[in-house]
Amino acid sequence: ITDVTAPVADTATLADVIAECELTSLTDPTATDNCGGTVTVTNDATLPINTLGDTTVIWTYTDANGNSSTQVQTVTIQDTGVPAPVVTNLPDLTAECIVTATAPTATDGCAGLVINGTTSDPTTYSAVGTYVITWTYTGGNGNTSSQTQTVIVTDVTAPVADAANLADITAQCEVTTLTAPSATDNCGGLVTVTNDATLPITASALVTWTYTDVNGNSSTQTQDVVINDTTAPVAD
Repeated sequence: ITDVTAPVADTATLADVIAECELTSLTDPTATDNCGGTVTVTNDATLPINTLGDTTVIWTYTDANGNSSTQVQTVTIQDTGVPAPVVTNLPDLTAECIVTATAPTATDGCAGLVINGTTSDPTTYSAVGTYVITWTYTGGNGNTSSQTQTVIVTDVTAPVADAANLADITAQCEVTTLTAPSATDNCGGLVTVTNDATLPITASALVTWTYTDVNGNSSTQTQDVVINDTTAPVAD
């Protein structure tokens, strides 16, 4: 009684195995021995298989008498998943005068890395308004995802007078001109200075100065104008 015939694979061609990122286990195929004995099934794979692309696995079928045959199977590792943002919905960035955005992050599934977002949009804004930054995440295998973030620059603070109190203006008979005081805006823009006086001022009055920044915020400050007459008439 002899046995010189190797086992025959039950499936003529093994189906490809496709996995995302890596393959941690393989399902043994089967083979039948002509003498009906037990067939031992082994392979040459090193698990996990995590190299992107195709890997050829060689299966070996060995019967109880040492006869063997082989069959190949293709394992394809792919990376179709896009990076997942760490924060699902990025919060709005709101501040007065100037806003600087910091790159958010995402997790790259297959590479297992935390990656920083990139953008072609500006990351610093100093003009009042609403802006949208588009952040892009590029994974280690070239897959990309993106998300947006809103930037809101505001200016709700009125200018502050440079002098805490304006000195009284004292004059004989009338005042024909007024020297404008100054104020500073928190955002550093131009401050327009106006007053409610009607020139010339011939009677003592309280002048209200108004400081207005470029975004319409304003504050006021008052100044006393004292008109007196302490000079005696001069004979013609």
